[in-house]
Amino acid sequence: MTRDAFHHELRELEESVVQMATLVEAAIASAVQALIQRDIELAQKVIDGDNTVNELQKTIRNKTFGVIARQAPVARDLRELVTIQLAINELERMADHAVSVAKNAIRLAGQPPVKAVINLPEMAKLVRQQVRDAIQAFVDVNVVTAREICARDDEVDHLYRQMFEELLASMRDADNVPQATSLLFVAHDLERVADRVTNICEDVIYMVTGEIEELN
Repeated sequence: MTRDAFHHELRELEESVVQMATLVEAAIASAVQALIQRDIELAQKVIDGDNTVNELQKTIRNKTFGVIARQAPVARDLRELVTIQLAINELERMADHAVSVAKNAIRLAGQPPVKAVINLPEMAKLVRQQVRDAIQAFVDVNVVTAREICARDDEVDHLYRQMFEELLASMRDADNVPQATSLLFVAHDLERVADRVTNICEDVIYMVTGEIEELN
């Protein structure tokens, strides 16, 4: 395989990672929307769509292994291929968190919202933006942006703690306990997505520098 052909395959793999991230971001948005609007049909679409994300992950993984087997890359090239594998694993798990939110949306469909759910759209928006920015940092090979994204994780953590406290307080009313419990799981899912974004940013730094940094 010539160097031009090798780099062409790398670009195709990058495009597939972006495609996967776009699907994940959309799944997070739809799952939260389904929860807020009590939309069972939309929640089910998120659950059903997880198969598409899983299949894309398998395709990217197999193509990456194929490139490694044919080219036996070293140094920076090998680190990029490893980073692609790590990134798609994190994206697949993010999609699982979106499915978890969607399942809770179905579970809560027949109940009126509690006050703490008001913070969900803001938290979801921050998380989705971080997913988008992390993949852009990967595509742009931008270490500075990767570090900045990790620094913004504090905003998500703040909202998570705020929701956690409000939901616990709402449990003083026994009628709120089932819904508040489900919403705690939802908030935790979103917080975990943000943590996985940090993992991708650490992988981007490793790809560029060859150094492993812990940023969270």
